[in-house]
Amino acid sequence: MKKRISLFTIAFLLSAGVSFSQSAKIDSLKTRLSQNLHDTERVKTLVKLSIYVEKTNLDTAFMIANQALAIIKKCKVDEINLKKFTASVYAKLGNNYFLKGDFSNALKYFKDQKKLNEEILKVQPQRADVAKSNAMCISNIGNVFYRQADYPNALDYYFRSLKYLEESNDKSATSSCFMNIGIVYSILEDYPKALHYYFKAEKIAEELGRKKTLMLTKSNIGSIYNSMQNYPKALDYLSSSLKIAEEMGDKQSMGSALYNIGSTYDAMEEYAKALDHYSRSLKLAEEMGDQMSAAFNLSNIGTAYTDLKKYKEAEVYLLRALALDSALGAFERTKDDEKNLSDLYVITNRPGLALSHYKKYIVARDSINNDEAQKKMARTEINYEYEKKEVKAKAEQEKKDAIANEEKQKQKIILWSVLGGLLLVIVFAIVMVQRFRVTQQQKKVIEAQKKITDEQKHQIEEKHKEITDSINYAERIQRSFLATKELLDENLNDYFVLFQPKDVVSGDFYWASKMHNDQFILATADSTGHGVPGAIMSLLNITSLEKAIEQHIEPALILNATRKTIIERLKKDGSPDGGKDGMDCSLISLDFKNNMLTYAAANNPVWIVRGQELLEFSPDKMPVGKHDKDGTAFTQHTITLQKNDVVYTLTDGLPDQFGGPKGKKFMYKRLKELLISITHLPMVEQKEQLAMALNEWKGDLEQVDDVCVIGVRI
Repeated sequence: MKKRISLFTIAFLLSAGVSFSQSAKIDSLKTRLSQNLHDTERVKTLVKLSIYVEKTNLDTAFMIANQALAIIKKCKVDEINLKKFTASVYAKLGNNYFLKGDFSNALKYFKDQKKLNEEILKVQPQRADVAKSNAMCISNIGNVFYRQADYPNALDYYFRSLKYLEESNDKSATSSCFMNIGIVYSILEDYPKALHYYFKAEKIAEELGRKKTLMLTKSNIGSIYNSMQNYPKALDYLSSSLKIAEEMGDKQSMGSALYNIGSTYDAMEEYAKALDHYSRSLKLAEEMGDQMSAAFNLSNIGTAYTDLKKYKEAEVYLLRALALDSALGAFERTKDDEKNLSDLYVITNRPGLALSHYKKYIVARDSINNDEAQKKMARTEINYEYEKKEVKAKAEQEKKDAIANEEKQKQKIILWSVLGGLLLVIVFAIVMVQRFRVTQQQKKVIEAQKKITDEQKHQIEEKHKEITDSINYAERIQRSFLATKELLDENLNDYFVLFQPKDVVSGDFYWASKMHNDQFILATADSTGHGVPGAIMSLLNITSLEKAIEQHIEPALILNATRKTIIERLKKDGSPDGGKDGMDCSLISLDFKNNMLTYAAANNPVWIVRGQELLEFSPDKMPVGKHDKDGTAFTQHTITLQKNDVVYTLTDGLPDQFGGPKGKKFMYKRLKELLISITHLPMVEQKEQLAMALNEWKGDLEQVDDVCVIGVRI
């Protein structure tokens, strides 16, 4: 039987727990409402009361929030406060609809809340309280998309919220956002990433003593260990979560913990214990009016009865689950319900019903797999590539226009020079005819001119030598900024660096550093331009990286800080908006102790060849420098490495090199195929094969750009 064995708990940011008696707080708020309060104070009190009541009765909480909204419509306050109060009630209504499983209305109220918050911030951008409320609202929109199985949109809104929360140093809300991101990765079965974000959330919750968030985090870590079939750890974390929920009197979280403990026993094939925990969880969900949790429990009770061969009871519960999930619009759950019923009818020899439900399962599965979100992501990438090519074409055209204008100026100079020279020849001929007797004197003049010409030639040769010497000296200076062979040999067991600049000095560079946390960080970058301008830019980029690692160890944070330094420095170039130079860069952090790779990348990808398969890890589509997206934080990714993996980082020089029989680009596809074919070779031989392939492809053509490829065997 196929079952959903884990119920991940959304860390809903507006549903904060309390550390004192909930009933006492409710009584206190009710007493306050009986007093003669100003409308604004009455609204605030009703919103607080709704927060506490929703723990035990959603319908009552919903009624209280609507009372607050009715009072707001009659309040005589200024426009800003009216919007603030209305936004706070919209948040509660959205929360209540969410918990009742009415996602359409939940999304409507959260978006209305977001609109009001942004209108306030447009007038009063310094309002930290409204900015925090807006960050929470964005996260709650992500929660709705999560419940609708729209995972790309859910992650998008969670990371938007995380950016605001980290900037405001709101650790509590940041912890909850970390957990929600972990939940999506859990659903996508990327368990290392899920645990990475869960442990971050747990650490902050423990630092702050936030029992609610700590409870939710432990519940979700337990669910991950359940999925990884590490049942002792799963039960340990889930039991700790249940204990905290019971101490707080939080029925909703108690139900989630009971459900997940039941799932663990289910996976261990201890079905009696599983049914006991599911039934207790179902009872709490029905008391709360929490239809989503009720649907989860009904489904798993049904599958547990199937495993116990109690098919009549199984059918009753599975049909109830299907009816409830269909009413809630929970597409992912409906798909699983149809599959479980189909399997049950196969077992009980009812082929007509089995086929009917299996067809419905296939339709639901295909609908989810062909979700519009995937098309949206593809369209975004296509638009980006188009814009990138358009910008490149425009730059190339401007370059051609500049060369053409320069050629026109040269032609004018040559024309006037020829005319001037011709005039001199005519004058000289007339003088020769008229003054033949002074031939010797003219000869002396010519010899004097030759001497001047020889001196000018000598001066040009001297200048050329000075320029050449200066460039060679600049190359030695640039080389001193690159990662040294001693540093690489000390930290990498088996590697190669293919570094082939277009000119003597290079815009491409590679840089490395051993961090104080014993991790080794390696950058492969392509600075704006090549030759002398590119080399100068590379020195700025390297010094900016070195400054960033003084304060940060995470690749994404290092790139964020580096970008900030570069932008600040180039503001001083005298142009109105500051220079838009910078670099494309992949920055990887290697943890050899735990076989983990963490990276952040700007336009440059990271590749891993594992056996005969190349795994491509895409970069953020923006440079490290001034850009339309320079307010967007770089994304950090963590990858679990395996022995004999070969990690490759590179710039675009080799793929963009023209050559071959038809003078076309080498292309990324050809490079990937080459790397897969040579990955079994020693790293030194891999470097030789790459260099040979580049030179053979290039042939007699000019190298178009700097080339840098780095390989590291794990």
